[in-house]
Amino acid sequence: MNSEATTVSEPATAREPVSRAAEKATWRLTRGERTRYYLGGIGWQIGAGVMISFLSIYLMFQGLSLAAVGTLILVVKVIDAVDDLLFGYFIDRANPAQLKFLRKLAGSGKYLPWYRVTFFLLPLTTVLFFAMPANIPEVAKLFWFAAAYLLYDLACTLSQVPMYSMIVTLTDRVSERDNLLKIRGVMTVLVGVLSGLAWQFMISEFVGWPISAVAITSAVIALVLMVPLSRKVTEHNVELQNVDDSAPPKHTPGEMLKAIRTNKYLLLILTSDVVAGASLTMLTTSIFAAFFLFGNSMVLTLPVIIAFIPGLIVQFFADRIAHRLGKRNAIVLCALIGATCGLILFFVGPGNVFLVILLMTAGAIPNAVNVIMRTFLIPDTIEYTRYKSGQDWAGIFYSLDSFVQKTTSGVASALAFFILGLGGWVAIEAGSFAELQELGVTQPDSALAALWVTVALVPALGSLACAGVVSFYRLRDADAALMAQCNGGEISREECEARLSRVY
Repeated sequence: MNSEATTVSEPATAREPVSRAAEKATWRLTRGERTRYYLGGIGWQIGAGVMISFLSIYLMFQGLSLAAVGTLILVVKVIDAVDDLLFGYFIDRANPAQLKFLRKLAGSGKYLPWYRVTFFLLPLTTVLFFAMPANIPEVAKLFWFAAAYLLYDLACTLSQVPMYSMIVTLTDRVSERDNLLKIRGVMTVLVGVLSGLAWQFMISEFVGWPISAVAITSAVIALVLMVPLSRKVTEHNVELQNVDDSAPPKHTPGEMLKAIRTNKYLLLILTSDVVAGASLTMLTTSIFAAFFLFGNSMVLTLPVIIAFIPGLIVQFFADRIAHRLGKRNAIVLCALIGATCGLILFFVGPGNVFLVILLMTAGAIPNAVNVIMRTFLIPDTIEYTRYKSGQDWAGIFYSLDSFVQKTTSGVASALAFFILGLGGWVAIEAGSFAELQELGVTQPDSALAALWVTVALVPALGSLACAGVVSFYRLRDADAALMAQCNGGEISREECEARLSRVY
């Protein structure tokens, strides 16, 4: 591995060490503002998580053709690609507070105004999706799915991009930013795991609640949690410093495309997310693998439960791990460990449930750390572009990130459907796993083999490919921190250039 990756806060040249307490004394946000930021992240996680958890299960229980569903998912994602790019462009170029009828609601800031006028759309479209009538024809169900899913994807972007982009404008302190990302990441993972287990238990054969009722209730909870971030929070780092006043920023489509094309670091991160995210087929099929391979839809939640506490502890030290190993090196190492566990799991097979749980648990911990580590890199690439161009393109960068996350999630579901279809999956129609158990539905051996491929082999290969892509990332952590200080006006451009480890 390249040794260029260094710590988050250590500059390219020697300087006096700063204590943690002294760093925290310079942080911009109040405790209340940080709390509201975390609640917004938790609410968004619940609103998006319920769709990720239930999308495939809900559609498979509707008795729909898996090939048709997989095709529609890909079509929706192609349309969504255009939506995401357009919105990313407009969020960087415009502000809803400039519109008279939205001025009072939007308030002040750069990204918070967008969040204030759009955040409610995510839970609203989630409710719409799961309100699909059960007794309409298959063609009508497919139309409802495509239309509601497209609206959901748009709403997801409209709320996620401002919330994620504001990490750059809330503060210019890199240590505070990494701390915010770490705490938000740990809290959203904590809520994501607990809510995921609760959702799966509620629809399991042991409880048997309707999927639609669980999903709609969760969407209402998400709405309540997302409200506080829309009030009493200030962006403290909106204006760029140390830029050429004689060349004012031009937020044109050409400049946007140039910023994307020339930021090779962001493109590497997005590429790694594509190969990793598209391989997460087990998110679609693990509950069915548990039901049909082990006779209990909850059995594959055991690795999640066992790895939960140690994974959470390691996540809480993610910034220190990044400090010690370098962000890139830590991500590559975690991905390689996860890939190794997945490949061994595939060849061991589903015959020994103890080994299956052990290997899944071992792979879950490094994967959990990578969830946090990944969030550290995109702000660094944004600071790089701000430093090089004098323009803030955080909106388009996070729009691309949002698009990749949503698209790969859809591609992973579509890939899982196609693999199951090739394996001869027998279509099912039920309201819950309790009803499925009563019906006594079985699957052919070829479909069970396809299930195992989606649970073990495909995710392992994706982690391996992700490690390979990230290994080419060359933006040093210390240099990104210097660029952030320059962009925030703490040091001059001349001082920054003198202290950078190399010319960028």
